Amino acid sequence: MVASLTENAQRSFWDEWARITCPTLAIWGQRGIIPAQEVDDMFQQRPDMVAMSIPEAGHDVHLEHPDLLRQVLQSFLEGVNGTPAFRRSGPNPSRHSTE
Repeated sequence: MVASLTENAQRSFWDEWARITCPTLAIWGQRGIIPAQEVDDMFQQRPDMVAMSIPEAGHDVHLEHPDLLRQVLQSFLEGVNGTPAFRRSGPNPSRHSTE
């Protein structure tokens, strides 16, 4: 596992992030490991990103809230050809909840 994460710790992926052109959904756990400033920076480069912060979740949203994650993913995918169901709701989505 350490070997698989080594590159993540050694370099930035901002160039790759900025080149993404497809609809993008980002989901954070409110108790997760991504700093609020990094979330803000992600929105600076990709203001069209759709995001949601999940209350009472850490880094492993898929393990902690699988049913909610499935619902969010389904809504996003259904909206890819139209208007996504979830949009950024404030200056820092990591500080907002689904409620």
